[in-house]
Amino acid sequence: MRALAELSEQIPLAVECFPFEVAATQPRSSTFQLSNLLEEFYRATREANELVLGRSADDLTHTWQSSSWSVTQCLDHLARTTFSFLPAISLAVAMAPELNTNRPLRTGTIAWLLIRKLEPPYHLRYKVIPQLAPQETDFEAGWSNFKRSQAQLLEAVRSAAGLAIDKVGVQCPVYARLNYNVYGALRLLAAHERRHLWQMRQILRALDGKRR
Repeated sequence: MRALAELSEQIPLAVECFPFEVAATQPRSSTFQLSNLLEEFYRATREANELVLGRSADDLTHTWQSSSWSVTQCLDHLARTTFSFLPAISLAVAMAPELNTNRPLRTGTIAWLLIRKLEPPYHLRYKVIPQLAPQETDFEAGWSNFKRSQAQLLEAVRSAAGLAIDKVGVQCPVYARLNYNVYGALRLLAAHERRHLWQMRQILRALDGKRR
């Protein structure tokens, strides 16, 4: 499979691509926070790469029961969620004022509470709205969508350099009554990726256990 053959391509470290210098002596600064976000998204792509590398198409599209997802469906859901957030994030970043100092960005209470609920290992499952529910069953297509969404997400983070993105808000695409600032939204997406990467590991671990 062409997509599987390309998975061994190396993914560069986030700090090598960040558009400004990150001072190691300034951990409580916006530059440090955005650099960490970039690294989180690069790490998610690397971990997804490691999980699927060497796996068969059957492994990656296998579901245990009608209510469960496959690895491909997890990737597709991640891509759809990211794509649903990106237009509002990009618009808000374009409207964000410049930072007067290299101060730390605030996550916001609502985003912080949601991040806590998203972090793995999780015990609560949430109903996914139809537009974010996975629809792709072909691994190559699912992997391609995930990589494309990650690339656009990384670009959104880079474009936020030097801006007060905690001063501009976005509406939650899942629940319209919820709003949070852009920095909180980006942190939510990072937690959402960690949640489903953990889910993907459980799927593959269960599959390997069944073969023993």
